[in-house]
Amino acid sequence: MLFRSLKEKEDKILAKELMNEAIVMFDVEANSAEEVIRLIADAMDKDDRLSDKEGYVADVLAREASSSTAVGFSVATPHSKSVHVKEPSLAFVRLAKPMKWDDSEEVDMVFQIGVPSPGQGDRHLEILAGLFRKVMHDDFREQLANAKTADEVINLIGAV
Repeated sequence: MLFRSLKEKEDKILAKELMNEAIVMFDVEANSAEEVIRLIADAMDKDDRLSDKEGYVADVLAREASSSTAVGFSVATPHSKSVHVKEPSLAFVRLAKPMKWDDSEEVDMVFQIGVPSPGQGDRHLEILAGLFRKVMHDDFREQLANAKTADEVINLIGAV
């Protein structure tokens, strides 16, 4: 049992390897999921994480079209494995006010994931699973809602 928990820890990625202050944003004004996805892609591109911003946006929007990434708890997790991503990335946006993400769900926090394809296997799913384990806890979401700096967000996420 101890070996298994040590192995699980080894497999987790530290948020600081996926994130930095350039892709953590607060009080963002947006009116649509696509607007948020594009805003995050802009930040990822400026941080040199993408080789083709529009290609990445198209991949994320295609994934979103297949099924909504609103996951409950007022959180959305748009994501894509994409040839247009240079390095595994996790962006965070806290919206200024809740907005409709899809036909039924409002969100006020967005985690956007981009991983290179090929070569990363199911890394995006591992990141998503790690986030879900945290997002389901009220205290985690409350701390994110009150975070004032990118470092606070990155430290709260810890490892995924």
